[in-house]
Amino acid sequence: MAKSKVSEYRKILKEQGWKGLVKTLGPKAAILLFLFFLGKGLVWLFVFYGGYELIKNTF
Repeated sequence: MAKSKVSEYRKILKEQGWKGLVKTLGPKAAILLFLFFLGKGLVWLFVFYGGYELIKNTF
């Protein structure tokens, strides 16, 4: 997914909410945006937890 598409989706989401996003771009766009943010959050959790485990195991 191109970065410009994500920014477009985020703009519509901010202005109109989830209902507006589904109405404007369809349910596929809402699902893709949800999965994007879910993946982004899971990556950050993995980074923080992995960093914590690395520090804990090192010392």
